[in-house]
Amino acid sequence: MKVRQRESIILKGKKEYVLIPYIKEEGIKKEWLQFLLPLDGLVIDELIKDGGKSLIFTQDCWVQLEFLPITRERATIIEDLKETFGAFGKKNRNDYQILFEYLDLETLKKEELIQLVIQAILEGAYNFNKEYLKALNKENIFEMRNQLTDEKDKVTLTIVTTGDFQEAIEKGLIYGKAINRARTLANLPNNYLNVRDFTVYAKQLAEFYQLEYSVLGQEELENLHSGGILSVNAGCKEEPSLITLTYRGNDMQELSAVIGKGVMFDAGGYHLKSLEGMDGMQYDMCGAANVLAVIEIIAALKSKVNVMVVIPAVENVISSEATKMGDVITTMAGKTVEVWNTDAEGRLILCDALTYAIRQGASCLIDLATLTYSCQGALGSEISGIFSNNEVFYQRFIAQTHKTGEKVWRLPLDSIYHKLLKNTITADLINYAPGYGAGASIAACFLEEFIEKDIPWIHLDIVGTAVCRNETCNKVKGATGVLATTIASYLDSLFS
Repeated sequence: MKVRQRESIILKGKKEYVLIPYIKEEGIKKEWLQFLLPLDGLVIDELIKDGGKSLIFTQDCWVQLEFLPITRERATIIEDLKETFGAFGKKNRNDYQILFEYLDLETLKKEELIQLVIQAILEGAYNFNKEYLKALNKENIFEMRNQLTDEKDKVTLTIVTTGDFQEAIEKGLIYGKAINRARTLANLPNNYLNVRDFTVYAKQLAEFYQLEYSVLGQEELENLHSGGILSVNAGCKEEPSLITLTYRGNDMQELSAVIGKGVMFDAGGYHLKSLEGMDGMQYDMCGAANVLAVIEIIAALKSKVNVMVVIPAVENVISSEATKMGDVITTMAGKTVEVWNTDAEGRLILCDALTYAIRQGASCLIDLATLTYSCQGALGSEISGIFSNNEVFYQRFIAQTHKTGEKVWRLPLDSIYHKLLKNTITADLINYAPGYGAGASIAACFLEEFIEKDIPWIHLDIVGTAVCRNETCNKVKGATGVLATTIASYLDSLFS
């Protein structure tokens, strides 16, 4: 999809498509349709009264005129805008001129509005192009990511408003394209994207944006006593990876770390999932895919911040070498863990990744993970769970979610859950607390055991929100790229 800007609507082709978005409660104004003159005023009145889609002839040109009502039905106008323009992007196949000159919102600057709308349209237009999957091999995933990501490339949208909003358009495209590429990566079947394939993709992304890059394999992880990562991957013939990409845009700023859970496929280990439970487990790496989108956005924007992305990449499958119930492992932090549940694997790889990020000098931590179905049970498929050990950090992040329209709800960290994690006679911690409920909080408290007290930390549980299971008016089925926008925009705002 291509996007450009001009200051007025031009009717010069055989047929032009014009979209006029407006706030439904405020109605349509006659002066907005000046470009249709010398059309009869009564005809214009009738168009306004109809308020839908009309085909009219004026100035030697057919005009497909469509009014797009924005209804205040959701919690915030930002959510309304995302849904409305996402639905437009999903259904549209034509080159539209979109009149923004008169769409004024008290809560949004014009540049913020245009950026938001462009991103929403682009994400709404997304489809996974399965035809290109036929030509895909394990060496060209990065090379073919744009072909796999169908964004209606033949469509050109023209933003019509006075002023210069090229930067806002460009930012909307950067965010939207990065999110869509993350969705494509997560949508790939596991036989097209295993640990090695993902590691190669991350390296190619780093090379493209000239990022610092490192990967630790089996031997290096053994030397670091990374028992969390190694134990989860023990049943897999492929080596695990601990991948790090670092963007440095400001020598005077501290380093922020974003950690993404990268379980390329989760069969549950010896706590084997059921048929229904195993469905969609290639999506257990959505956290990893989404944090790659974060650093791609930061790099493309040339942000004046320093960001490190850390991804523990594994597969949780069965073999004679796989970790068994009751095994005790030693994590990178030196703490021992009794593995009570091999299907509670995400916290085991994340604890090592968090420790590694801290050792690399991270001053604050955000982790993103499809971690617990308990969170989905509590919050459903529209709201992600958020946990934090630092009130200032939490409030700043929440303020950013209000700007992006991505919904989160805070869940508790509490000493009662930490005590449950000590219920073992063979190790410092146990990775699961059966029979107590509060699974999302217990998992988060397990991670908190590995956070040094003075380091601000946010944990985001996206099991319910990482994947769209049923098509909606503005989303196709598949990965959503959830919270990558909020994380990237939060990090980008640290310099402003």
